[in-house]
Amino acid sequence: MKLFSKYILLVAALFAVTATFGQSVHDLRLNEMMIENEENYADEYGRHVPWVEIFNTAYNTVNITGCFLTDDTTGLAAAGKKGGKIPAHWYRIPTDQKMFMPQRSFLIFFLDDSPLYGPYHTNFNPAKSKTHYIALISSDAKELLDMVEYPVELRDTCRSYGYVQDGVRDPKAFKAGKRQAGELAYLDDFTPASSNETAPKISKQDKLKQDDPYGIGMALISMAVVFTALIMIYIMLKIFNYVTRRATQKSKAQAEPQKVAAVANKDDDDVDAVNAEVVAAIGVAMHLHFGSMHDEESEVITINMPSKHYSPWAQKELTMKRNPRR
Repeated sequence: MKLFSKYILLVAALFAVTATFGQSVHDLRLNEMMIENEENYADEYGRHVPWVEIFNTAYNTVNITGCFLTDDTTGLAAAGKKGGKIPAHWYRIPTDQKMFMPQRSFLIFFLDDSPLYGPYHTNFNPAKSKTHYIALISSDAKELLDMVEYPVELRDTCRSYGYVQDGVRDPKAFKAGKRQAGELAYLDDFTPASSNETAPKISKQDKLKQDDPYGIGMALISMAVVFTALIMIYIMLKIFNYVTRRATQKSKAQAEPQKVAAVANKDDDDVDAVNAEVVAAIGVAMHLHFGSMHDEESEVITINMPSKHYSPWAQKELTMKRNPRR
C-alpha cells in the first residue's frame, strides 16, 4: 500500500511540474511592434513613440514582473551567472498589478527611452539602436524567452510588424532550423493591445459542420474517448488490486516469523504456570469421578397416589381412545 501511495504522489508531482512549466513566462511572445510611429498609437501623455506588444499565449495568468526588455542581448551569458551584473541597457519590468497578464491577453510597452514616465516606458529606443531586434529575457537573466528581428526598413516605415497569427510561429521555419524566417511579417493593420488577426474567422461550429456534416466523426471520437477512459479505469483498478494484494501478503509474511519468535521466546515460568493449571483441573475432575461424588439414579419413577382420589393418569375420560358402550 505504501508503494502505491508513492506512485500516486509521483504522478501528481509530475502533473504539477508539467503544468507549471507548460504555462509560465515561456509562453510570452513579442507579438507586434511599431518603430516609426508618426500618428498612430499614443501613450498616456499623447506622444507617438515606438511600442511593442507582449502576448500571453497561455490559458492562465502569467506574472511578467522582473523580466527584461532590451534591444541588445550583449552580456546575456555573464548576467545569467551567479553574481552576474545586469547590463544598463536592459529594462527590468517593475512590480505592478497590470503585470499579471490574464490568459490570452496583451500588454503594451513604450520604447521611448523614458523610464521616468512610468512602468510601461523602457530605458531604450530602437530607433536609435545599432541593432534591429527586440528581446524578452527571463527574470533570472538566464533565458531568452523571445526575440523578434525586424527589418531595418521598419524604422522608416509607419507600419507594424509581428506575428500574422497571434504568437504562433511557422512550424516549417523551425524544421528548417531558422528561428525567425516565415513567422513574422508586415501587418495590414496595426492592432495594439488586441489580436493581429483582423480577418473574419469561421466559427468552430461552422467548421465542424463543414468537416463532419453527418456527425459520424464526432460520434466515433466520443465513443473512443469513453472506451479509452473505461479501459484506463480498468487498468488502474487492476493495478490497485495487485498492489494491495501484494502488500497484504507481504504483511502476513512479516507477521508469521514474529509470532513464532514470540512463542519461542516465551518465559519458561509462564509455560509451567499454564501446564500446572491444566494438570490441576484434570486431577480434580478425576477425583470427583472416581470418588463417587456424583449422584446415582435408579432410573425408577415412583408415583405416590392419595388413597381417596384417583390420579389424573387413571381417569378414563382423558384417554385418547373411546371405549365402546354396550
